[in-house]
Amino acid sequence: LGKIADYMRKGYRQLGFNIGNTTTPIIPVIIGEKMLTVYVWKRLFDEGVFVNPVLSPGVQPGRELLRTSYMATHTDEQLARVLEIFATVGRQVGLIS
Repeated sequence: LGKIADYMRKGYRQLGFNIGNTTTPIIPVIIGEKMLTVYVWKRLFDEGVFVNPVLSPGVQPGRELLRTSYMATHTDEQLARVLEIFATVGRQVGLIS
């Protein structure tokens, strides 16, 4: 599971997402705006990626995020597809360039 989490953290960072300083298999993707977080969550869901949106008061206002988590049973292909979908959606909504 450590290798999977390392792979995903590296992938999110290379794409330009803000994931903070996490070191666990639960990786936050910090969006920082309530409505944008909900919008990105829905776009990812529609593309087949399930994440949990975390909004205030669960986090401080301005720290809204998507909570991603991984299991040892995720395949390399699944992980690569998740990063691909995050990249597409992230670019479309202006989170990354």
